[in-house]
Amino acid sequence: MHALSATLWLLFNAHSGITTNTRDTHIKSLLPAQEVANDRRSTLLSRLNQLSQGKEPREICHGCDRPPIQCLCEHLPSTKIKLGTEVICLQHPVEFRRKTISTVPLLKLVLDKCRVIVGRSFDTQLETVIDDACNQGRIPLLLFPGPDAITLEDSDAIDKLRLASQRLLESREGGRSSVKTVEMKADATAGKKFLLIIVDGTWTQAKKMVRFSPELVKRCQTIQFMGTTDRSIYDAIRKQPESFCLSTLESCARTLKLLEPENQLMDEAVEHLHASLRALVRTQIAQERMHINPELIRNCTKLELKRKRQNELEANINIAKTKAMVSTPELVGLDNARDFGDGYILRSLRGSADAEFVDSRWPKSSSKSLRMIERQIEADNKNATKTDCSCCLGIEHEGNLVACILRHRNGSLGILHVDENHRRRGLGEILLREASRAVGHRNQPHFAYIFDGNNQSEALFSKLGWVKSDQNSKKATG
Repeated sequence: MHALSATLWLLFNAHSGITTNTRDTHIKSLLPAQEVANDRRSTLLSRLNQLSQGKEPREICHGCDRPPIQCLCEHLPSTKIKLGTEVICLQHPVEFRRKTISTVPLLKLVLDKCRVIVGRSFDTQLETVIDDACNQGRIPLLLFPGPDAITLEDSDAIDKLRLASQRLLESREGGRSSVKTVEMKADATAGKKFLLIIVDGTWTQAKKMVRFSPELVKRCQTIQFMGTTDRSIYDAIRKQPESFCLSTLESCARTLKLLEPENQLMDEAVEHLHASLRALVRTQIAQERMHINPELIRNCTKLELKRKRQNELEANINIAKTKAMVSTPELVGLDNARDFGDGYILRSLRGSADAEFVDSRWPKSSSKSLRMIERQIEADNKNATKTDCSCCLGIEHEGNLVACILRHRNGSLGILHVDENHRRRGLGEILLREASRAVGHRNQPHFAYIFDGNNQSEALFSKLGWVKSDQNSKKATG
C-alpha cells in the first residue's frame, strides 16, 4: 500500500516538474493563501490514500451514478425512452472528468439508444459505427454549424437530408451500383431513422475534435438549428460563450424534436431531459452555496457574476422546483393507440380473440370465465365511447398480444399478465399505470385484489403508489 502511494506521488511530482524538496515552496508562490494550499494538499493526500486502500472516495447512487445528496432519480423515467434516432456523443476527456456538472450522463439515463465515446480524434472508432448505421438504413448526421450544414427548421430540411443520404451512400460505394446499395438507399431515404452525432466540449475543444476527425465530416451530413432567444439554464453553473448558446443536453433535445416531430414519445423524452437538467442545476447551485467560501476564492469578481446569473435565472425560471412537471401522455381509447417502439403498441382490448388471450393466461380460468371476460371487455368498451379512455388494455408485439390488464365489472383492476418472453421491459408497469389513469379519468375509485403470496404484483402496485386497505388484514382476504 505504501509503495503504491509513493509511486503515485512520484508520478505526480514528475508530471508537474516539481521535486519533492521544492514542492511546498512552489505551491506557496502560486497560491495567495497558505490555508488554501494546505487544504488542497490534504485533499489530494486523502484521495490517494483512499485509492491505495481500494476504497471509494464517496457514496454513489446506483440509479443516476451521482452522490446521494445530488440524486436525480426522481426526475428520470422508470424505463429509458426508445426513440427512432440513435445518439452518439463524442466527449472531450476534460468534459468527461466533470462528471457532476456534465449534461452528457443525463442523456444516457433518459434515452435508450445513446452512447458516449471519449477522446480527441474519432475516425478509427466511428468507422465501424457509421458503417453499421448505414446498413441499418440510418442517415449519419453531425450536429455542427457550418456553411454546408442543413438547417432543420427549413421546410425542405427532410428532403435535403434524403438527398444528402443518397450522396453519402454513393460515395461509400465508390459510385458502384449493387442490390445492397439500392436497399440501403430505399431505407435511408425513408427519412425515419437517423444516427445523430454530437460533439461535447467547449467551442475550442469541439473545433479541434472535428478538425482532427476528417472522416467524421466526410461520412456525415452536418446539421444545425436556428439561434434561440431562450437563455440556457445551464448558464447558471457554467458561463456560456454567448447568450444564445445551449448545453449539450439542450442541443440534443432540440435536435431530436426537429428530427422526429411526430414521435408520440418525444414530448415525454424532452420533458424528462429538461427536468433532469433543472434538477442538476438546482442541486449544483445549492452545493456551491453551501461549500464555497468567497474569502478563499482568488477571482471574487467571477464568483459574483456567477451568483448574479443564478439569481436572474431563479427569478425568471423556476429551477428551484423540487419535483419535475412531466407532461402526461394522452389516454388510450378505442380510436387511438400508443407506440412504445421496438414493435410494442399499447391499445384497448376488444373482441373474442383478446378475451381468449386473457382467459388462457388467467390461472383461475374455468368453463365460464371466457364469457365473463368477454362481458367485462364489452362493458369497458361501452364506457370508453363516453369517456374516450379504456381501462381494459393490452400490449401487442408485431401484431400479437403479449400482455394485458382487465377492469372487472365490480370496478377492481386485475388479471395483470405479461408473457414470459417479454418480461423485464416495464410492460406490466405501463399497463397498471395507464389503467389506473383511465380509472381516475372516469372519477371512479381505485382498488384491486391480489392473491396472497403474489409478491411480484404486490411490489409493482406498491412501486406505483398503491397501499393495502388494511395493513393488519389476515391472509386469504384478498
